[in-house]
Amino acid sequence: MDRLKYISSERFFEGIVVGVDDCSVTIDLKGRMGRLKVPRRLVITEYEMLIGQEVGFMMTYPEILGPDVNEEYAKLAIREQEIKNRNSK
Repeated sequence: MDRLKYISSERFFEGIVVGVDDCSVTIDLKGRMGRLKVPRRLVITEYEMLIGQEVGFMMTYPEILGPDVNEEYAKLAIREQEIKNRNSK
């Protein structure tokens, strides 16, 4: 956390559950802010998770920590994308 240059600016976000599987929950953020996919274990609920339910959460904006690229992760991400592109043809 000491690597962040900017103070935390948590905001309240809302979204709709658009996907639920054994491992994850996909949330479509309101206001055309994109989608967020999180492990199911991170969602706090007293109810069965169903598509269409509304969610709310606090989140701050991501900050790039520096100019360096993590080569290992970059290679894996590129490889994953190549496999995905091959399979979609």
